[in-house]
Amino acid sequence: MSHTIKAAGAVLWRGSPKAPEVALIHRGRYNDWTFPKGKLDPGEHTIVAAVREVWEETGSRIRLGPPLPRREYRQGADNKRVDYWCGEYLDGAFEPNDEVDALEWMSVDQARHQLTHAGDQPIIEAFAAATLTTVPVVMVRHALAEPRGTFAGDDRLRPLTPEGGHQSETLAHALSCAFAPLAVVSSPWLRCLQTVSPYAGFVRQPLMELDVLGESEFDDDPEMAQETVAGLIAHNIEHGVGTLLCSHGNVMAALLQAVGLSTDTGTFDKGEFAIAHVDSTSQMAISLERHLP
Repeated sequence: MSHTIKAAGAVLWRGSPKAPEVALIHRGRYNDWTFPKGKLDPGEHTIVAAVREVWEETGSRIRLGPPLPRREYRQGADNKRVDYWCGEYLDGAFEPNDEVDALEWMSVDQARHQLTHAGDQPIIEAFAAATLTTVPVVMVRHALAEPRGTFAGDDRLRPLTPEGGHQSETLAHALSCAFAPLAVVSSPWLRCLQTVSPYAGFVRQPLMELDVLGESEFDDDPEMAQETVAGLIAHNIEHGVGTLLCSHGNVMAALLQAVGLSTDTGTFDKGEFAIAHVDSTSQMAISLERHLP
């Protein structure tokens, strides 16, 4: 019986966003030129895997930008699925290793001709068309909490379950390795605060409570809540800072709309998060990715 092998990687780039250089790797085992990528470790989030694989194969520390097309193909009896992102080079140096014997920086046009596999062409074309000057806005529905029916206290104080705590740790790990520290903004309700407090502590960012993100407070004046959130996001983008927002199921559509995205995206699962990559000039989202914890 076939199964799906999950992998992740990035188009590693540096220099000017208008004329970037990209790095291709050469794998002696396959005698091919391709992008850094690799299989997910057991239980590993795909975002974490992309950053880790680039580090292991190229020695480069990166910051993730907009997602690129997913590549899917057969590998023997199995299906292989590779998630890709734009990956901005921050620092590091390449050294030949067991998997990669060479790395070359080149123009996008040179990369088009250097790539070995036809299946990589849509990825380099999508990268060439991508907006690289983006700021991430992450919107998360709080993680799994104790059921309403079994919690006798004030609903604002209903805490996360142990599984919800694990979801919050997964969120913290994924976001902290992929992006520069984000401003952390949360509903003042306990289950939301507990969802993002591990991340805030890990990156040493203050955790701002915003009343209009509360479940009932939002329903009191949705329009004012959306305007408040949009203003906060815009302020952060002007200062080159991304934003992490944590709220409730009834608020998620308004958060998407605050960055100009369609609200017709269905419901969010507990702990699910969306990453909007927002153009720093127009302050409108150019792409959206959604992830389960």
